[in-house]
Amino acid sequence: MTVTIERAAPLLFDAAGKADFSFEVDAYLEPAFDTPVCEWQRITTEPYVKSYGKTDEDAGEWDEDSALFVAMLDDAPIGRLSVTRNWNGYGLLDHFGVDRPHRAAGIGSRLLDRAKGWAREQGLPGLSLETQNNNLTACRFYERQGFQLGGIDRFFYRGLHPGTREIALFWYLPFAPQI
Repeated sequence: MTVTIERAAPLLFDAAGKADFSFEVDAYLEPAFDTPVCEWQRITTEPYVKSYGKTDEDAGEWDEDSALFVAMLDDAPIGRLSVTRNWNGYGLLDHFGVDRPHRAAGIGSRLLDRAKGWAREQGLPGLSLETQNNNLTACRFYERQGFQLGGIDRFFYRGLHPGTREIALFWYLPFAPQI
């Protein structure tokens, strides 16, 4: 069983989106700038599984300012990641996920490495992404990969879910040392 990371066409990328990207939520983190994730206050909640809807709306959105990558196990897609030149010059990571049974095997790191390579080839200053304070595994992963918390938006999701405790977290990975 060999996993390969491939640059993908939109149809293969969409097929990879059918994987199980759900995750367990048992707490919300209270984010803090310049503080390791392991030191953020943890607010426990009744455990539940969070899953994003599977749609075919991704097709046709991609151009020369973006790249789609898919992790393949034999002939089956088991992960994906898109990177797009964002308005602020950074590469914006989106649609990032590894199929649940294949997590913790380095596939996410390999997908991210390909996105970093693409962004550097494009001359971008770094990468950015958004995740939530209830995706603890993702927050820890991004921190291990060198990302820094750059922004917090407590109201980002309240238009969709007025009572939510989800907070949008904006992470950045600058390629050049910061002054």
